[in-house]
Amino acid sequence: MLAMFIGVIWANNRPTWETWQTSYYRSQVVQLDSKIAATQNPVLKKALEQQRDSMKKQKPEIKTLILPNGNLERCQTCHLGIEEISKSHPAETFGCVVCHGGNALSLDQNQAHAGMYGAGHPGQLAASQLSCGSQNSNGQCHSGHVRIEDNQVDLIQTSLMANKGGELSMIRYMRGLDVSPKISVKSGGTASQVPAPLNGQPLEQNLQQNCLELCHQRKGKLPKQDSSANGCESCHVLTNWNHTYQGQDVTIPKSEVGHGLTHRLTTLIPYTQCNQCHNQGMPDLYTIQFKARPDLARVKVSSGPNQESPNDRLQNVYQPGMVFTQCEVELDCIDCHTRQDVMGDGHLYASEYQAVKIQCFDCHGTKKTTPIARTVSSLDDLAFEEVQVNPNFPRLKIGDQLLKTVKGEELPYIRQEAGVWILNSKVTGKKYSIPLVNGSACQQDPEHQTSNDCHMCHDVSGNLKK
Repeated sequence: MLAMFIGVIWANNRPTWETWQTSYYRSQVVQLDSKIAATQNPVLKKALEQQRDSMKKQKPEIKTLILPNGNLERCQTCHLGIEEISKSHPAETFGCVVCHGGNALSLDQNQAHAGMYGAGHPGQLAASQLSCGSQNSNGQCHSGHVRIEDNQVDLIQTSLMANKGGELSMIRYMRGLDVSPKISVKSGGTASQVPAPLNGQPLEQNLQQNCLELCHQRKGKLPKQDSSANGCESCHVLTNWNHTYQGQDVTIPKSEVGHGLTHRLTTLIPYTQCNQCHNQGMPDLYTIQFKARPDLARVKVSSGPNQESPNDRLQNVYQPGMVFTQCEVELDCIDCHTRQDVMGDGHLYASEYQAVKIQCFDCHGTKKTTPIARTVSSLDDLAFEEVQVNPNFPRLKIGDQLLKTVKGEELPYIRQEAGVWILNSKVTGKKYSIPLVNGSACQQDPEHQTSNDCHMCHDVSGNLKK
């Protein structure tokens, strides 16, 4: 009993950071034991055994990170197993506090986490100027640059993804909630803050409750989930459907909702990430009611993107009843949607059509026209920066032919090779040759070749289901 009493006193007086480090080392030993038992390679087995024995000898100690600017941080004293956020944001250069906020030197959890940006989610749009923008201690990051395309934190405030302005303004107009199609939101605002000009409309309450509050405008809460869609993190931090952490940081419970799979940013965003907000159901524009897709439970437990059959992929990408083409099934969302589509261009639009920058004819041309080519002529070309961000893009050089949309946006992932337009998948790196309408057997009226017109003939859902 005396020994137990002493053990309790020792445990209660032991610093929390020591407990976390001990838990981390033990978890690593367990993982290494599992790998040792599973391998038949004697060389690998010996190396793993050496790693395990070394891990068993580790003792808790305060971890101090010295940054190039001379600042000190002790965050990894507790978060010992945390993953590197990205190659372009190395911890030894940026540290943790520049993005997350908080107290870099404290070893007390409450003090260390006090003042964290976005309550631990620095990607939230309300905190993004401090975490990702130009108002942090690291100076200019994703805001404050001369070239507007480099100011993603500013651009996203006006994007369709952030405020749904152009999409909702047309819905409001069609339902008589706005006198004319107009810009309903301001930069940094959301559509739910816009008062109805025609007071007393019964559908206004439906619009607020069933559309705005259900999805983007309800402070990031996803439909029927307790987790949050936190601004930049919604796309750039991959999650599972439960939003639970699966990484090596033992301070984050594996059952706690509201985390990414790991502590990593990515630009390789698969359609499965998009589906966690999109394609969960359809709004009924006649009644302004949201109808959840009936097969969502099946989609959540389906195989990963690389293990899907064509029929599974067809069912998972889009909800039942929607019309789409072959490329919309095979490609990921970001293989078509452009930088300005997703991040915005700094302008607010009264319609979704104005906000979206891509159409089928941008890549495939029409019966009368071929896609618009643009020659890379300067090292200052924005395409060089975009190629650096995504490792799946092939190397770029002066003289390369890129595709440009009718609305004027460059598409550095689509190159002309030997007279053929080639799309390089942003997610997998796979190459796709793009068939052109010009010179084909297309029977469509040349004056009606928008994306909607293409869907009328090239709906592949029936063929794949057969």
